[in-house]
Amino acid sequence: MENENNNQINNSQNFIDILFTGGLGYIGSHTVCEIYDFNKKNGTNYRVTILDNLENCSINILERLKQITGADIKFYNCDILNVQELEKVFSENNFKYLIHFAAKKSVNESTKIPLSYYKTNVSGSINLIELCLKYKVNNFIFSSSCCVYGNCDNIPSEDAILNPINTYGRTKLFMEKILIDSSEAYKDFRCILLRYANPVSAHFSGLIGENPKGVPANLFPVVENHVRGLTEKIKIFGNDYKTKDGTAIRDYVHVSDISFGHVLAIDVFKKLENEGKNYEIFNMGTDNGYSVLEVITTYIELTGAKINYEYAERRKGDAEKAVPDSSKIKKELGWEPKTTLEKMCIDSYNFIKKNPDLI
Repeated sequence: MENENNNQINNSQNFIDILFTGGLGYIGSHTVCEIYDFNKKNGTNYRVTILDNLENCSINILERLKQITGADIKFYNCDILNVQELEKVFSENNFKYLIHFAAKKSVNESTKIPLSYYKTNVSGSINLIELCLKYKVNNFIFSSSCCVYGNCDNIPSEDAILNPINTYGRTKLFMEKILIDSSEAYKDFRCILLRYANPVSAHFSGLIGENPKGVPANLFPVVENHVRGLTEKIKIFGNDYKTKDGTAIRDYVHVSDISFGHVLAIDVFKKLENEGKNYEIFNMGTDNGYSVLEVITTYIELTGAKINYEYAERRKGDAEKAVPDSSKIKKELGWEPKTTLEKMCIDSYNFIKKNPDLI
């Protein structure tokens, strides 16, 4: 009995603590699931603390995460713009890693209220970096976006020219630059930038999925709300793009695949330290992409859902095609999306059936 108690004490002392900002949001919550699943499969001992201001998510997600993971997850209701409250979070814990998801994320909204996006996405993130430096949290994973590339004739690799065409994309680009500059200026501080386009669908359990407050702008939650009966029609913005069916092409990737990429990125810090490097950048995607119309028709065929749609004018800030080259992460980390478009649609529909009302 004494040895068993000692083992429990030793295990409690061997946790590797990670702060998830925006951890109750869509990608953050799924990454929580992936990291605890990774613990079970690989014997690692990562422990998550979630920070979220609940602006675009529900506190109910926390209990569902505990149900899925079996973990007692610490949570702080805190805004990254509140430096005093942020400092409390850092001072009360001993984080080794920070994975930064907290951000405003609507492309369309960002063009209408740009200052709000710059304030949260840039100023709030600077607050986090400053506290990481103060409390020696030297490993920073940034959830970025393929929006930093803008419109590209070819599939962009990580060293492509960066030319975002909307405010949201520019906030992500500015933060990438700030993180890289910080990693080069401050000893021991390193960052990993993960760029991806459109995480979609839901956890296979059906307990969590995309659950935005207000009117969603991304395709899958728009479809899900429509299937729930909350809207009469779906608008497809633009049918005159130079694509196979005239609708915009996006690199839709199952959110669990994207989340697993964040988990794999943790080990990259060892490589950076060994090689004397400050930062690394990875794209995550399918390398193919799907058109908006293709997604909708696949959803209808596989689920039998009735989806009424109509075409509308293009939205300001929307790119014709957003598909990154993901060969680097596949080669170096062995990551690649495992989930087909068909499975994305099925998991999404399963989430709707288990949650006819928003969580």
